[in-house]
Amino acid sequence: MKRVFLFLLLICLSQSYAQSFTEMTPEGFAAVEFKTPAKTIEKLIELSKSWAPLYNKDGFDVSHVTENSLTISALKLTACYYYNIGVRYDYNVRYSLKIVFQKDGKYTLTFKANEFYANEVLTKTTVADFFTPDGKLKNDFKDVKPTLEITVDRIIKSYVNFISG
Repeated sequence: MKRVFLFLLLICLSQSYAQSFTEMTPEGFAAVEFKTPAKTIEKLIELSKSWAPLYNKDGFDVSHVTENSLTISALKLTACYYYNIGVRYDYNVRYSLKIVFQKDGKYTLTFKANEFYANEVLTKTTVADFFTPDGKLKNDFKDVKPTLEITVDRIIKSYVNFISG
């Protein structure tokens, strides 16, 4: 009985840890909302600016800073990939993370994949290009969706943990 309980506990813990914040759709990624840590908005803006260079080792930009929001733009190397005839192709993604602190004790994060690079060359690819006109994921890009979602979740988790700490 103890083994069954332990097994169920491990499954529950692994499922909660594997929680995904985002889902890639043809329109991109929906904004996600979190409870604001018990800090002033000014302190949260300062912490957000401090997180940017720690997470984004390949360069970043902080822009559109207001009294309650900012946007962090950066390049994420090997953000996602796909296979074609057994060969793996990696995409680097230039992204923006818009952060808005609201007065109701919540904040929103909006992730946008702005540019996709293949072998350091800018492509004309957008998130919508991975989907058919009726919104289904194209077979050739079945690996892009889960790998980019994992990358976005890691970025979001890193940010949330940093400002909550």
